[in-house]
Amino acid sequence: MATFSISEFENLALPINEKDLRKHPVTTQIFGEKIPADHIPMLKYVALLYDVKSPLRLKIPDISLRKQECAEIAGLKDGEDSGIFDLSHDNILPYINSYLRYQSSKVWAILAANEEVLWQYQQELLNPIRDFKNDRDKLQALEIKSKLMAECDAIIKRIESYEDKIFGDNKEKKDAIRNITPESIANL
Repeated sequence: MATFSISEFENLALPINEKDLRKHPVTTQIFGEKIPADHIPMLKYVALLYDVKSPLRLKIPDISLRKQECAEIAGLKDGEDSGIFDLSHDNILPYINSYLRYQSSKVWAILAANEEVLWQYQQELLNPIRDFKNDRDKLQALEIKSKLMAECDAIIKRIESYEDKIFGDNKEKKDAIRNITPESIANL
């Protein structure tokens, strides 16, 4: 697991280090006023995973590992088992959608969605092909995997295109660009 300092999360849209995050104005602006107390770790998880300025995205490129790290930092004890990692929890998609909308970046939102789909496809591609009644069924399964692989290539190209839109010619400076704040610009 990667090591992060509290200060690395200061540029997130949601102030995850706040003592009473539930009553913080940014929390209510993004997610509304009636957030159950037991959902606070989930909101932190969403911010850590989907914020354009999250340091976890650069330090942990594998989304499965990043989800685990985000869950640990956010204080989620059962992220994988609760339906949060696979997006089946009733509240996770509305929270993600609200958070992505709050950041007001369509490009970032579609980039995040494409990365999620890519890793879901990747997981499906890794499942072995077995237990078929005949060769025709097996051939059909191989054909489906081939189509998934082609779609993965297309998704990767889209991801690269969205990253180009976000970072331009400054890919080697992604970290620095993500950490730009109005305060840092004023201090120049």
